[in-house]
Parts: sequence; structure tokens; C-alpha cells
Amino acid sequence: MAVKITNQEEREDVMMWVSDLYKDVYGFRPRGYNWDAFSNAELAKFVNDLFAQAEEEAQLIADAEQKAIEDVMSLGADRETALRWLDQADAFFMYGDDPFSEDSIEKYGWLTTHFDKKS
Repeated sequence: MAVKITNQEEREDVMMWVSDLYKDVYGFRPRGYNWDAFSNAELAKFVNDLFAQAEEEAQLIADAEQKAIEDVMSLGADRETALRWLDQADAFFMYGDDPFSEDSIEKYGWLTTHFDKKS
């Protein structure tokens, strides 16, 4: 996605969400930037660089998740079993013996986010 800023309205639109994008990439909101000092071209480049970094990071995460699934499947498990085992490992790692962890894992875990029940 290439952002172009050619007028004040487009600049204001970008300024409404650039902080969210920055937080997605770095994990915290931007501090110390003098946004008024950025030209439209500089701001567009800044935002486009953030988009590129976010896309690269998303691809790295997807690749790592796929590798984790394939590694577990290499033990002889089918895809659904591999995802369930990854959920169980995450639940133990994140929550230990917390009985409420099952609810979170069922809603947000590997099996829910990676398993297509139609396949």
C-alpha cells in the first residue's frame, strides 16, 4: 500500500492513524516526533516505510507459525492434532495451572486461528 500525501486533507487523514501503525510496528506510540516539521513527501515516506516493516514482520510471524505447525506434524500428528498440541503448550507456558486458560485458548489459540474445519 503506497501512501501519497498531496494536500492538507490527506495529511490530516494520515495523522489520524500513523500513531496506531507505529505502535503496531514498534509496540509503543511514537514520541518526540515534530510532525509539523515533516514535509508531505517525508511523512509519506515515513508511513510507507512503516507499512513495509509491518508487512515484513507479518510475513516473518506467518512463516514462524507455519514452521511450528510443520515441526509438530513431523512427529506424526495430523494438522488438527498439531494445532491442539500447540494450544496445550501455549496454555501451559502462558497460564500454568490456571483453570481459566482453557477459555482463552479455545477462543484465541492455534486451533481457532489456523484450522479450517472444511479442509
